[in-house]
Amino acid sequence: MARAHQDLSIALLGSTGSGKSASGNTILGRESFGVNSFPHASPRPCKRKTVVMEGWNISVIDTPGLFSNTSELRAEMRNCARLSFPGLHVFLLVIRLDVRLTDEERKIVTWIQNHFGEDAVPYTFILFTHADHLNGEPLEDHIRGSLELQTLIHSCGGRYHSFNNEDSRNRDQVTELIVKIEQMVQNNGRHHPTLEEFQRIERSNKMKKAALGVVKVLGAAVVGAAVPALDLSLLGGIIVLTALIAAVPTAIRRAGQNHHRY
Repeated sequence: MARAHQDLSIALLGSTGSGKSASGNTILGRESFGVNSFPHASPRPCKRKTVVMEGWNISVIDTPGLFSNTSELRAEMRNCARLSFPGLHVFLLVIRLDVRLTDEERKIVTWIQNHFGEDAVPYTFILFTHADHLNGEPLEDHIRGSLELQTLIHSCGGRYHSFNNEDSRNRDQVTELIVKIEQMVQNNGRHHPTLEEFQRIERSNKMKKAALGVVKVLGAAVVGAAVPALDLSLLGGIIVLTALIAAVPTAIRRAGQNHHRY
């Protein structure tokens, strides 16, 4: 009896022009995603394509270029979470090897934590592209010569692979990637971030943003009040508001004392 195919859901993340969409096409073995090399292009909708390969039902989700603060990007990341239902197995971070890392790419793991939660880090995996542009230098030697690449790889648990998207017919590079991802999935106990977890993080981020708005407004009004240190990630907006309101009598009392001194 044939073994049932296992599901493997991959989200491609990276800046525009990193080779993200081309890598998705290489994994799928066909031209499914349009390639956009313009770094400031408007975010494109998330797209999900599937392929059956060597006992796997592989779903590949191509996402907009990251690091934009537009509402369109936020909407598309929600769409990415929806398309990944019931959950993602790997965040594949696509990074060009033939150019220096941008400031945004150095912070990409933090970006993932902010949008998908700190627990998403064990599911991150780096895919280097344009390795064919290293003029014959072995990948490992290139990494040893770059502290910033070593730091990025370390933040992703040492997990990385490289593609030559100019040689998309080379299926060995795809098989090697899938084998590495499968090992990571096994190490994670086959658990994966779910749509519900993404929605919980999004609600938490909205609460923090609203709480910070309250702090700015009331903090400006309560001059000289002793407001205790607050852990917004734990207490939320309600306790922030409570602490600030509680500080009002102290501020008024101190103001009165200062007035009587003169």
